[in-house]
Amino acid sequence: MWKIWLIMDPRRILVALFAFLIVLGLAIHMILLSTDDFNWLEDGIPAKSAVSQMQVTPVVPQRQ
Repeated sequence: MWKIWLIMDPRRILVALFAFLIVLGLAIHMILLSTDDFNWLEDGIPAKSAVSQMQVTPVVPQRQ
C-alpha cells in the first residue's frame, strides 16, 4: 500500500478527493431541491420564528 503513495502525490489526491466530495454534496442537494417531496425550502410549512417563542421578562433594577 505504501508504494502507491510513491507513485501518486498525497496532497494532490486529498485535494482532488475533497473537491469531488464537495461537488457530489452540492449535486445531491440540488437534485433534492428540484424534487417536490424533498424540497425543504418551498414545502409550505412556515419557519418557526425564534422571536415569537421568546418570553419577554421585565428587567427590574435592584437597589443596594
